Amino acid sequence: MATERAYAGIDLGGTKILAVIVDPEGTVLASEEQPTLAAEGPESVMARMADMVRRLIAASGREVSALGVATAGTLDPETGTVLFAGNLGWTRVPLGQTLERELGLKVRVENDANAAAYGEWKAGAGRGTRHCVFVTVSTGIGGGLICDGRLVRGLTASAGEIGHITIDWNGPVCGCGNVGCMELYASGTAIGKAGSAAAAADPAAGRAMLDLAGGEASRITSREVAAAAAGGDPLASKLLRDAGRALGVGLASVVHLANPELIILGGGASKIGAPLLQPMEEALRRHVIPSLGENVRIVPPQLGVPAGAIGAALITE
Repeated sequence: MATERAYAGIDLGGTKILAVIVDPEGTVLASEEQPTLAAEGPESVMARMADMVRRLIAASGREVSALGVATAGTLDPETGTVLFAGNLGWTRVPLGQTLERELGLKVRVENDANAAAYGEWKAGAGRGTRHCVFVTVSTGIGGGLICDGRLVRGLTASAGEIGHITIDWNGPVCGCGNVGCMELYASGTAIGKAGSAAAAADPAAGRAMLDLAGGEASRITSREVAAAAAGGDPLASKLLRDAGRALGVGLASVVHLANPELIILGGGASKIGAPLLQPMEEALRRHVIPSLGENVRIVPPQLGVPAGAIGAALITE
């Protein structure tokens, strides 16, 4: 009897490497996690990645012919080269070619947000749809687009930079060089900065957030803002309403561009719940063209942390 086929996937992050073997439905058959230790250099990191895959293939007992790798940064999708990845300190690293030589497998290198989007579409909350947008709201805002059952990758596998949609052309300068980007208003980082600034400007109004941060405005993050809002604090609640509205305005542009049937909304900040998500949905419905937005559903992701590794594996099919 022929060995059942399976796929290998790796999510290569700045702090950890997660490797998986999955079946064609995206079920994880085996997994391993290690610290990235990027300071040791690309050769060391890639050698450990190859060792992880070898161990997992042996543990799964499946026939594996391909490996997908999800990583942040600018990529050359044709050669599998990481052109630049700031979180790893890598420039022009031949990731795909090196792993192909080491493992004797076909290797595909994919942007990490795109891989997570593909994983959620293929094996998670987007299963069964043809037009789907994945959005992650955490330190920054990223995403991926599935249109007509295909991942939209772009020239450097960087399509879906949803956080850098301009929602205020007179706004502050973003780290990307643009101005007024959505992630400056609606990311977890933005919510924390807004809370810190508001509490420093008016300590009496910001008392609830300050108490949660040990009395120091500079230590306020989105976590303290969310906790204060959950306790009924008016200032924290206003900050989340503002962030939610900004997110909704940005998502309206995404709907106009991609015309999806489903938005999968994930990331740590998205778990704040109604204080952020209700004003987000209200703003989205208010600003979107009705014929494009009336049937769009917004749902949470299902795969969690392994989404990128699972998506990277399945994208090699």
